[in-house]
Amino acid sequence: MEQHRRYPRGAERLRQQGVAYVRFAVDRQGNARNIRIGQSSGHPLLDAETLETVRRGSPVPAPPPEIGGDPVEVMVPVAFFIRRR
Repeated sequence: MEQHRRYPRGAERLRQQGVAYVRFAVDRQGNARNIRIGQSSGHPLLDAETLETVRRGSPVPAPPPEIGGDPVEVMVPVAFFIRRR
């Protein structure tokens, strides 16, 4: 997911930082569905970008066969922190 994450310019300008947890279902082909925020970062711009990050990153690696279910429900953190230069 990391390579698909983009820091929203508005959030960066406002110096908003945080971690949003995104929940989604992954089918056996790696397609992400039912994408939603599991725990908010506290900033709507970061939460919206978290959802877009998963959409851009789909398909994701398919769940291994030893994990039962189809689809498999996952929750992933997406972090946004401004780096000091």
